[in-house]
Amino acid sequence: MYLRTIQTLFALVCVPACVGTTGGQVIDFDAAAAGPKDANGEFVFDIELTNGTRWNVDLTRATLHVGALYLDDSLPVSGAQNTACILPGAYVAEVTTGLDINLLSNARQHFPSYGHGTTLGVQAAQVWLTHGDVDTIADPNPYPILDVEGTAALGNDVRPFVGQITISNNRSNTTGNFPGAYPICKQRIVSPIPTSVGVQPTGGLLLTIDPRLLFTNVDFGQLARVSDVYVFSDDPTNSNPNSPTYYSQPSANLYGNLKSAGTANGPNLYSFQWDPTL
Repeated sequence: MYLRTIQTLFALVCVPACVGTTGGQVIDFDAAAAGPKDANGEFVFDIELTNGTRWNVDLTRATLHVGALYLDDSLPVSGAQNTACILPGAYVAEVTTGLDINLLSNARQHFPSYGHGTTLGVQAAQVWLTHGDVDTIADPNPYPILDVEGTAALGNDVRPFVGQITISNNRSNTTGNFPGAYPICKQRIVSPIPTSVGVQPTGGLLLTIDPRLLFTNVDFGQLARVSDVYVFSDDPTNSNPNSPTYYSQPSANLYGNLKSAGTANGPNLYSFQWDPTL
């Protein structure tokens, strides 16, 4: 369903004799996702902006759809001009059945189907934010990839907010002289996420997503008000500051944070571990 990269993986795992010569085992494994350990149905936290302003956020809903996970044996060289959606090297593990994840729960939320891979070494991961084929511009599913709701307060300025983020025609860049330089897959794939977590003979793969990091340097004071709520815009082409869907700093930063692969030193929105209890 999801794609081309599965062919790279199959080249590794479908020939047991070849896998055996490298020391890898072919494994079907359980996979799950969760919010952080202190997630308990609601998050109250502070966001400090670069100018020192501190918003207090009460996050009451945060749901993220993850379409697929991939582990790769190579990490791109820092600074390399790599425009491909596919990582170099070889994909050694995959989870290709999507899941809507409640980020406000620390409970293990299991992907519908087992992952498949080998016990070869891993240097990078990818999180695919898609409901279908990663290369098809129009998302076949009308539901958002990210759905958030809560209240942000700065002193007496209290702002209930909502945000529903999609990655479809609205994120397609087909303008300019080189439209092919901005494929929709680059909008949907969070990559490369540094990790050394690989497949083991027992246990399963756990993806932890910390929703607080979605709001890094998000200035709620710049959100547009629509009726009695403040709204994150899902229209990056709207540059009209008088429009209720004006794409300003908070909307751009929320989307940028959603797409951030993080660093080896963290803290990161997306983190992987091998959980022996799965």
